[in-house]
Amino acid sequence: MQTEKTKEEFSFKSNARNEILACLDEKYGSYKTVPKAENVEYYYLFPDQSSIKVYKGDKDSISFYGRNEDYQELREKDMRLNRELVEKEKTNSPCISDLNFNHKTIGSDEAGKGEIFKNMVVTAAVVDGESEIKKFIEKRVDNSEWIKKKINSIGEEITGIHSWEEIMDKKLLFTERFVTRIVTNEEYNARCSEAAKNGKSVHGFQETLLTEAYMEVLREAYRKNPDGMIVVDNFLDNREKDVMFFKEMVSFGKPAINQNHVFMTTQGDSKIMAVSLASVISSYISGLGYHYAQKRLNDTYGAPDLELPAGSVSAEELAEFFSKLKPERRDEFINKYAKKYFKNVKKAMTLLK
Repeated sequence: MQTEKTKEEFSFKSNARNEILACLDEKYGSYKTVPKAENVEYYYLFPDQSSIKVYKGDKDSISFYGRNEDYQELREKDMRLNRELVEKEKTNSPCISDLNFNHKTIGSDEAGKGEIFKNMVVTAAVVDGESEIKKFIEKRVDNSEWIKKKINSIGEEITGIHSWEEIMDKKLLFTERFVTRIVTNEEYNARCSEAAKNGKSVHGFQETLLTEAYMEVLREAYRKNPDGMIVVDNFLDNREKDVMFFKEMVSFGKPAINQNHVFMTTQGDSKIMAVSLASVISSYISGLGYHYAQKRLNDTYGAPDLELPAGSVSAEELAEFFSKLKPERRDEFINKYAKKYFKNVKKAMTLLK
């Protein structure tokens, strides 16, 4: 005997209340009934005992019990009217499920941005309902710890790239599955140096570099997949004006992108399969560059057993590391393999003098 599937309940606080209420009345006015609770202003009850409640007072939210499709439709409409971010949605939200399972999705994420000896890598990855890659990544999207342990094997399988030497002369990688922009530390240093000469803030220019890379891969991926929905892991720290400006910039140019098809979300790799895939690819390729730098360090710039620092490193630790490099090759190594405009790197170089 089959049991009835448990109904789920989702709610949101509407910032376009009048417009949403008008939609409800137009669509379900015949199901409106007298509310049983004092804090409920409008109550829609359906034959299958699903319901929609519009609360009044401080709560001022709309609750959907067993009405997932209505929740999704009206929540997205409310977001569009108020230019809100999909990042406010939980992983099990119908809005997130819709992006994962009902659309071709272009997810984008970066790696290496904040690490001194890793190149900044930004990827836009494409996932759709018919692709084998969706089945591959679907099993892993909720297991970030497992993914971290398997980055190399997963990344190699997905990209078909086995070493940094295969791609070291390329800035942009194209395949049917993904587009990747590599900003090497050498390019990063040259661009920041040029910005400083022109009187620009280097700190602000670092974000400009990242934004440019995102736009480059997203536009190229969208050009090949104009029916895709774009989801970007939010790198702008919930600065909503900057987020909306980024979405506008992505939308302009060629090809023109429907701004309503561009979403930004925090922790996107745990919500959206395409973002998870992009995160894996970016991390893998950035890691290849780091291991190549380690090899060059031991072959050319330092002692054979000298280890390249990883993660967060203090200025004092960096100064000690730099002191072990061959003095005549030190500046060359830093310029090629370190982000020399990072505060800790600049301080470490000062400590060496």
